[in-house]
Amino acid sequence: MTSEEYLAYWKTAGCDGTEQLLYLKDWHYFKGKDFRNYYSQPVYFSSDWLNEFYEFRTDCDDDFRFVYIGPGGTWTPLHTDVYCSYSWSANIVGRKRWWVFPPGEENKLIVSHGGQLPSDISQCDFADPETQDSDLPRCYVFDQQPGEMFFVPSGWYHQVLNLTDCISINNNWLNACNVTLVWRHLQAQLREVKKSCSDVESTPGWDDACQECLKAWEGWNYREFFVLLKYILISRWLRLTVQEVRQRLPTVAGIPGGGKVPLHVLDEQVESLLSDIASSEPLLVKWLTGDTLDSRLQNFVDVETTTSVSSIWQHDLVEATRTIRSMVVNEDLKRLRLHSRGPAAWLWKVVLGGQV
Repeated sequence: MTSEEYLAYWKTAGCDGTEQLLYLKDWHYFKGKDFRNYYSQPVYFSSDWLNEFYEFRTDCDDDFRFVYIGPGGTWTPLHTDVYCSYSWSANIVGRKRWWVFPPGEENKLIVSHGGQLPSDISQCDFADPETQDSDLPRCYVFDQQPGEMFFVPSGWYHQVLNLTDCISINNNWLNACNVTLVWRHLQAQLREVKKSCSDVESTPGWDDACQECLKAWEGWNYREFFVLLKYILISRWLRLTVQEVRQRLPTVAGIPGGGKVPLHVLDEQVESLLSDIASSEPLLVKWLTGDTLDSRLQNFVDVETTTSVSSIWQHDLVEATRTIRSMVVNEDLKRLRLHSRGPAAWLWKVVLGGQV
């Protein structure tokens, strides 16, 4: 069904109550366009590592900016957002009803539904969100009006119902504030993958196969996440835009400048650039191996400074570095040798050794 066909359907949807309700969800309307020509984001949502990284990537053409369009009565089942990311939803037209559960409350739903997470909880009983001790799940229920934007924290299960005809813009994203949660979630998902195929653990190439399964199940894997962090480190250290970082990447034989390359080739390009930067700027090596991260975070205590682009990018740099340090000591990453066989292998060896 084309967008034109859907809009024609939407004009008559629900008129006689017999036609099936269709919901246009996850429409990548802004892909290939500059979203800034359509809307601007609040400063607190402006640091968007996920969409920035996908704009930088040369191996795929994707994003996490969506348009949702649906008649009254269409809905999104209970779920938590991809990658344990943040999301925001801005209502352009219509009213939505939200059911939102703090982390852990979904376990009460699983217990009360025979060990399975239900897809529709709209008729369930809930406890007041401020209640601390209850067998019922705590839940926030509210209606979102036109022109209102709702922020969904990482790991919060939610269900959404269109009370009227609705149009909304939705973004998934991650940044310095939730990257630790995203990394923790990715590790947990890998543990589940490894558990599911532990009977063939002795097979050569098992770790790489687990990463392929992780990619198929979760949507990305350790290599992609590591490349994202290295890109954020480079762009924030040099204060460069996506296009400026791309222009600094070394060329690949047989591929014209700006052409699409596989992720493993892009990873090598990023590692080469990072190695060159670290070789010419010893201060970056000291930054990666130093003990100054916690003290640098004091810069973000003042609310006025945290809203400046400079301070946001500094926060990005701190948390990208902290997460990279966590990755390079991770045993699964070590077995994959993602940090020990690229052009920046010497740098990760220094980071692990803590010596300049």
